[in-house]
Amino acid sequence: MGFFVFLLLILFTAAAALAKPWIGVVGGYVVALLTPQAIWWWHFGSLRPALYIAVPTLIGVVLALLRGDIGIRAIQNARVAWLLILWLFIALSFWFGPYVSAGGPYRFTDPAWMFSVFNKILLLCLIGCLCITDMKRLQILCGAFVISAVYLSYWANMKYIDGQVIGRLAGPVDLNGVGTYSDENSFGMLFVVTGPFLWFLGYLFRPGLLRWGTWLIIPFLWHAVFLTASRAGLIALGTTLAVIGWRSKNKAMGLLLIPAFIVTYSWQAGDLMKERAATITDRTEVSSATRLEAWTAAAEMVADNPLIGVGLASFGPAFPHYSEKKPREAHNTALQIFAESGVVAGAMYLLIIAGSIVGLARNGSRLRKLDFSVREIKVLYHINEAILASFMGLIVCSIFASLQMYEVFYFLFVLVNATLFVSAKVIADTRSGEPEYSQEPRSSVLARRLRG
Repeated sequence: MGFFVFLLLILFTAAAALAKPWIGVVGGYVVALLTPQAIWWWHFGSLRPALYIAVPTLIGVVLALLRGDIGIRAIQNARVAWLLILWLFIALSFWFGPYVSAGGPYRFTDPAWMFSVFNKILLLCLIGCLCITDMKRLQILCGAFVISAVYLSYWANMKYIDGQVIGRLAGPVDLNGVGTYSDENSFGMLFVVTGPFLWFLGYLFRPGLLRWGTWLIIPFLWHAVFLTASRAGLIALGTTLAVIGWRSKNKAMGLLLIPAFIVTYSWQAGDLMKERAATITDRTEVSSATRLEAWTAAAEMVADNPLIGVGLASFGPAFPHYSEKKPREAHNTALQIFAESGVVAGAMYLLIIAGSIVGLARNGSRLRKLDFSVREIKVLYHINEAILASFMGLIVCSIFASLQMYEVFYFLFVLVNATLFVSAKVIADTRSGEPEYSQEPRSSVLARRLRG
């Protein structure tokens, strides 16, 4: 029965994506971020939901472009250009990297498999930037993400309640042991990224049960991070809380999250999380020392192979040629990209980060000055602030983990692009004013334009 339910959902999404490709984008990200094929693997069998949704979505985009239903204005910006250049140099590092064909015991990931996954992630990201171009679609995509992540926090907490957590908790995997969140750091980061969305979403409800009910989900997200025992996730949590406190219009409420987190951590963090947290600042601790060794080796790789790096997914095989220490991953996303795909790819990654953070910060300040009696403006402002806090938390985590294939990063890129694109139209409308013959209040006209 479950097989047929999921099959019908996939077929419905695929059919809808042919006419409205943005629906395929939403469906694609639900599959990528919720990973239902890993949670309920016994219902999927040979079904390939990502493929069955991606192909009709791509066809739908091509047809929509030919019909003129969507344009390319949303991707005519520096951020997308940086993404495309990053994509190009990742491809060059795969095709021409000196260690791509090297074997040995330190081949942690197959380059061909990784390149295939990268292409799928970046293609969905680019299609998302093309299709998510108005308030309705942006809100639906954000809602689908929040629902998916909250369900996974329920999954994680139920594992704990059922006594199934032994050591660090990773996310669901399929029969082959493959899953988006098979690494504890990547699983923990999902909940770090979700917290700001729930916080700012709460402000969209009137004070009362709905607002406080939304906020009460946040401690369960924190507990899910504790179950992963991710030190990088813990640092990232602190970052998001600091950004929320700094950016909240009601700073007193934003700062109240900090003591709430301290109480939750003291009560529910568990011995393993607290033991690992105690070593964060200890440079003599084993994992901290090995990170420094990996970072040193990465710097040597960049110096020796500045243009295209040592090759995609080839940090491990190249490691013995640049260090006498035991080979390992870089445990730093930027350094891993620099080392594997060269300085241009690394620079593009850093430009995406800097451009997104600066763009969101400035955009939030501009939106704050607009008329919040227009609900679309209020929603857009809170989405902007949620993405900013989430993005900064993810970037801090990436300093201590290799997240170059982490789909949440590229999903946030889509949200950044859509938010800044929609905001630009809103701000332009408010600054240009309405025609003198218009008898509608400006807030009503603006709301009508946003909905249209």
